Amino acid sequence: MLKVRMRGIYSTALTKLLIDEGFEIVQPSTVIGERFNLDGSSALKPFDIDIFDRSDRQGIYALCSNGSANLLIDSLLKRLPDVIVRKCKYQIGGIYKGLVKHFDLSGKLLLVQIDDSLVGILSSSRPIGRNVKEMLVQIEKDTLHAGKIILTDNIKIIGEYAILIREDAVKISRRIKDSEIRAFLKSFGLEVKPKGWGIVWRSAAATASKDELKREISLLLEKWRRLVEMASRAKAPTLLLKGKTLLNIEFPYGSKMVLDDIRGKITPTIPGHHYYKAFSRELSSSVDMAENLLGKGYRKEEVLKSFKQIVQAYLPSKGQMLRILHVKLDGRCLNLGRAELTFFNSFTGAFKLKRIIRSQGVYDGLEVERSCGDVAITNGRVGECFLETLYFSSRGEFKGAYININTPIEIYPKQVRYVDLEVDVCVLNNGNIRVLDEEKLVEALEKGIISNILFRKVKFKVEQVLKNIVPKILDSYCAG
Repeated sequence: MLKVRMRGIYSTALTKLLIDEGFEIVQPSTVIGERFNLDGSSALKPFDIDIFDRSDRQGIYALCSNGSANLLIDSLLKRLPDVIVRKCKYQIGGIYKGLVKHFDLSGKLLLVQIDDSLVGILSSSRPIGRNVKEMLVQIEKDTLHAGKIILTDNIKIIGEYAILIREDAVKISRRIKDSEIRAFLKSFGLEVKPKGWGIVWRSAAATASKDELKREISLLLEKWRRLVEMASRAKAPTLLLKGKTLLNIEFPYGSKMVLDDIRGKITPTIPGHHYYKAFSRELSSSVDMAENLLGKGYRKEEVLKSFKQIVQAYLPSKGQMLRILHVKLDGRCLNLGRAELTFFNSFTGAFKLKRIIRSQGVYDGLEVERSCGDVAITNGRVGECFLETLYFSSRGEFKGAYININTPIEIYPKQVRYVDLEVDVCVLNNGNIRVLDEEKLVEALEKGIISNILFRKVKFKVEQVLKNIVPKILDSYCAG
């Protein structure tokens, strides 16, 4: 049974989902332990998967070992309607023989190529000779939040109970609270520490026997020796020792709603819990307060009425400038520019945005020139799976329309956000219609980025747009 450690705003819902899927939850937080009646013996167990929030709270990262990634992916794609799963090309903690590509003036900041297409940044604690062309590097966990691959030449060899480090020290996980166990691990670590290495005892070491701990140190040292031998023969750039597979998992609006329902079976949960938790830190606190009142027995209707009044204060208003955040399936976030909110009905979710085009070129798919001063009018609705944008010249001449197929639209205090599902329906100014990039959607399905359910939903939405939306555009702007 695969073991999962969980932290963050999705913890309760994902704990329930993964328990139902046959996973074991270990090292639970106090709240999760109480909500799920988890045995205290799991507090220090090692884990195969480590799950925690992304910084934008729009999803999670999952660090997966022991081939566990595919089982987690299958469980999420099966249960969540529009989840987006991105498997990163690099391995967190993976050790590479890298190819040095560039030095800065200090000689301490380097660009190192680690495979055919990936280059990382190495900030060394010591100057590296400019004649060095190849070197051992390891991907740091800081990569998750840096937006670029962060490397270190201070190699760590990671095991289940211990980590070998390149410093003369014995360190102990803060999760081990028992003073007697900490004292034992300190003295035992000094006894078994290999020459030239230090040890970090992981939380699982607290329940392991002396023989198990000693055996692992020997195995880790042998792993290092094999690594050095492999490096002497390998041609850079190449991966020498696997780390953990990194999954970057996005929960669009539909998945957030399903997770709300799952969470509601465990503890009082307001509709939109995960959406509002990602909305802003301030509104997240109001969610906690509202659910605390529900837990104390306050009438749901009264609590939700008060909460909705609070939400209104955070919603954008007419005349406000918003970003249009166009998130690609590969994880890139494209800011399409600032647009004026010219209409917003907070009850129906309908909105209208106006942008002035500031660059020249050609509108892809529309076969028409893009000019400075053009006007883009975007019509959408919160929760809808398409976004309609009409393009006009500065004189009001219709240049064409894009209908973007996407995950349900979400609106936040300063931005409109969705994940682009690649397929676009284009209406040209001569009345011709095109459906673009369907092959990219097929590719996303084949790579396991999206589910069969979402794939079929997109195909159905394209049919709906062609039947119901395109004729209205043709009648209004292309007649004759």
